[in-house]
Amino acid sequence: MVDMWGVRGMDKRKLLIDTDPGIDDCFALMCALNSDVFDVLGILCTAGNKSLPVVSANALRIMDFEGWDIPVCKGAKANLKRLEAGEEQENISADCHGSDGMGQSNLPYSERCLLDVPSWDFMLEKIKEYPNEIEVICLGPLTNLALAIAKDKETMKKIKSITIMGGAFFVPGNITPYAEYNIWFDAQAAEIVVNELAEDVDIRIVGIDASNQIVISHGLLDFLSYEGGERSVLLERISRGYIHHYYVLNKAIGAIIHDMYCVMSCIDPSLISEQREVKVKIHGEGEKQGWIEMCEDGKKVTAILGLQERALKRGFLELMMPDKKEIIDEMFEQLV
Repeated sequence: MVDMWGVRGMDKRKLLIDTDPGIDDCFALMCALNSDVFDVLGILCTAGNKSLPVVSANALRIMDFEGWDIPVCKGAKANLKRLEAGEEQENISADCHGSDGMGQSNLPYSERCLLDVPSWDFMLEKIKEYPNEIEVICLGPLTNLALAIAKDKETMKKIKSITIMGGAFFVPGNITPYAEYNIWFDAQAAEIVVNELAEDVDIRIVGIDASNQIVISHGLLDFLSYEGGERSVLLERISRGYIHHYYVLNKAIGAIIHDMYCVMSCIDPSLISEQREVKVKIHGEGEKQGWIEMCEDGKKVTAILGLQERALKRGFLELMMPDKKEIIDEMFEQLV
């Protein structure tokens, strides 16, 4: 029997999370790791929202804060083009994620969970250990996956599924008119992943078509902090600058927590309200860099275009506060 957030009478699903934490990555990681659905085998870091040292430190902060013992690996220091030129991504001093990439969390961290193994090697090792069993959720650029493909494409074909947070199918991008940030950041890597794996691996892309529809309100985050303990206080606090960013960007009163929605759709696929099989090609460079173009001669992927807003918000609250279902029921209509 399967309930919404846990699996009974069966093995947990084996998962690798490729990520660039990131405020919304922090929400996503906490959802994945507090769900009973997944056996998370590792956290694979890549440059994206911030430089690799910053995002890796944030992954370690989350591990220490929650007391989890899950391997964390450092991966790509930049996109493929810059790696070929021997360059690293520089850290941006301030943006929607804050100068530390995690909303000025000020959390301490240790290297307790850090492995001295590149993300792509750890990924290949685990796929060999569990062929056709491992799901990969990608919350940032796809550089680590492209590097793993370059090293051992046949092993990468034995991934069970890849779910990507990124892309824009029927709406404008959020970094250029054509492209969403994660795909744009390393469009060449995204092009490689789709071209080389789509015929063998179930690839699902949660576009901003879906994620932009759901705004988490101030009230919901306040309620979370009032009732949810230290974890929830942290999530509310690191979201304040993120919320301001979305108001300045598009007058949204609240936060669009893209990566968390992606993970929630994997935890409970019934949260998906609209999906479509499409054939696509990704523009790896040029004026339309990062554009996911739908075309008859493209590769087949599943585009996630809509999510069940109310059920997702309730599910998120129940994951963060599993012992507070009565107060969630009482307050829910005020929070959505």
